[in-house]
Amino acid sequence: MKSTFLFFFIALAIAGCDYVDDPTPPGTGGGGNNGGDTVKRRALLEEFTGHRCNTCPAAHAVAANLTTAYGEDLIVVAIHATNFFAAPVDPPAANGSYSTDFRTPAGDAYATTFNVSFLPTGLVNRVPFNSSTTIGSGNWSSAIAEIVDADAACDIWVDELVYNSGANTVSAVVKVAVLQAITGAHNLTIYLTEDHVIDWQLNSLVSPPDVPNYDHRHVLRTNLTGTWGSSLITASAAVGDTLTLSVPPVSMDPAWNGTECALVAYLYNVSSNEILQATERKFQP
Repeated sequence: MKSTFLFFFIALAIAGCDYVDDPTPPGTGGGGNNGGDTVKRRALLEEFTGHRCNTCPAAHAVAANLTTAYGEDLIVVAIHATNFFAAPVDPPAANGSYSTDFRTPAGDAYATTFNVSFLPTGLVNRVPFNSSTTIGSGNWSSAIAEIVDADAACDIWVDELVYNSGANTVSAVVKVAVLQAITGAHNLTIYLTEDHVIDWQLNSLVSPPDVPNYDHRHVLRTNLTGTWGSSLITASAAVGDTLTLSVPPVSMDPAWNGTECALVAYLYNVSSNEILQATERKFQP
């Protein structure tokens, strides 16, 4: 009788959650460090784009090729920004084209802060390349190479991720292992992205240029910790410290496909905006 009740209780507890990832121990490929091998920085390419930007698909192809070349060393997030390129067409088109609003408050704030004046463009760990923080797609590979060759000051990983499809929420625990002494204020930001969003895209590479079933990759949907993240280091952190940020359940838009979602977490210097380290964890492995 007791075993029957226990089985029923476990089944009931699991039923509300589609994906409950076990904590990822350091050094097992989930982004953690066990104090052994030197950890290299991972590059975060924040790609500013828009569904009404006809030259952006060429940059999407560059990002896709770089993802293949760099593998887990590169994380790409597509930030659809600016009213002209990412907002719904006004007045609405009769065929419903370009009716989706891909913008996010965070994406608009980043476009303003980093003076994004043209699309496509990108940020690579928010580090200047050739004296500019905004980088054209032709220089993304070179900028990424400079990041992934460097030793990391810290490592970061999503230690726990719980996606509850019944409640349509996601929660997470993110950890940071300090590998070099860190000084100054540093925040931890967590993006929620969705991959393979099928929608309209203006594309100068094809004819006709209006593509109704374009595959939008790595789309920024929301920030779990606000536009500028949560404070993790206020003054300094010593080698050997492990810092933890827990995010309670956050509601998701019912239109998002949880099987294609992921969390991207990064630690950055509040003063310079430079991203020290980043990691990505998909809802569904």
